[in-house]
Amino acid sequence: MAQKTAETGREKYPYKKFKVYDSTPVSVEMWNDQEFVEMHCHRFYEFTVITKGSCIHNYRGVQVPLIPGDIFMIEPNQPHGYEIQAQVSIINCQFYPEQLSNENNRLLQSAWVSSKSEDIKKQWDELLQYVSLEETGIDSNVRQANLNTQGIIHLNSEDLAYVESLLNEMAREQKEQEVNLEYAKSAYLQLILVKLSRVQRRRNEQINHHSNQKKDMIYDALVYIEEHLDEKIDFSGLAESSFMSPSYFRSIFKDVTGLTPVDYLNRMRIVKSLEYLEREKSTIAEAAAKVGIFDSNYYSRMFKKVMGYSPKYFKSIRN
Repeated sequence: MAQKTAETGREKYPYKKFKVYDSTPVSVEMWNDQEFVEMHCHRFYEFTVITKGSCIHNYRGVQVPLIPGDIFMIEPNQPHGYEIQAQVSIINCQFYPEQLSNENNRLLQSAWVSSKSEDIKKQWDELLQYVSLEETGIDSNVRQANLNTQGIIHLNSEDLAYVESLLNEMAREQKEQEVNLEYAKSAYLQLILVKLSRVQRRRNEQINHHSNQKKDMIYDALVYIEEHLDEKIDFSGLAESSFMSPSYFRSIFKDVTGLTPVDYLNRMRIVKSLEYLEREKSTIAEAAAKVGIFDSNYYSRMFKKVMGYSPKYFKSIRN
C-alpha cells in the first residue's frame, strides 16, 4: 500500500498515525530519544511539552531551538520535524477536537482563541502566535526570535510542573484503563487547557499594553543579543538606546518574550554552546568562552538549570 503523504509546495511528507492506547480520542505519549525525527504530518492536533534536553524544531518555515518548559501546538496536516541536539524528553498529547465532547470543544475555543472567529483551526493558530515577528523581516536559519513564529509558549517552573503532572495522570489513566476512562482523560485535558488559556490571556494582556514601537525595540534587542552572544551584554545600554529605563525595558522584554533579559540571554548562550560542544568538539571551558561565559563552573550550573543535566553528561552521550 502506498504511504500517505502531505504535499507542501514540491515536498511530500509522510503521515504518522494516531497513537492508540485506548478507545478515547486523546492520547499521551512519553518520548525519550536522541534520534533525528523526519518531517512528517498527522491528521490530529498535538501539543508538545519539552521536559528535558534540547532539540531544533522545524515548523512553519523556521527552525527554533527548544528547551525544557517550551510548549507548542501542531495543527493537522502541518509538516514538522526535530533535530535532536541532546537526549530530549518530550510529552506529546494528541487529540481529535471533533471527537471530544461539546464541553471540550467550547473549552478549546476559550482556551486558545479570540471570540472573533468560529474557525477552530484558524483560532488555535492565531492564539499560539501570541507575538508575530513577520513584520521585522528577520531572515536566518535558526533564530531564537522565531519561537514566536512557531507559537512557542515558555512555561515557568510552577506552570510546567502543573501541566506535566496532569499529563502524567492522563498517561496513568490510559495505562490502567479503569471505568469512566474517557471522562477522566477529558477532565485532565480540560484542566490543561484552562491553565494554558490563563497563561495565554495574561500574556496577551501584558503585550497589548505596549505600543508596536516599543515591541519593535524589543525585537531589535533580541537580534542584537543573538549576534553578540560572545560579548558582555549591557542591558542598561540596550535600554538606554531604546529610550527606556532599565526596569521598564526589563518589564516589556518579559511581557514580549515570556523571559527576563538575563534568562533569555542564558537560554541563547546554552543553546548556542551545544553546537560548539557537539559539532566542533570543544571542551566545556572552550564552549563556555565562545558564548561569553568565562567561569566554567558558572556555565555548568547554568547549563544544568536550562537543560536538566550537566554539560559533562551531554558530551558523554553525544561524542
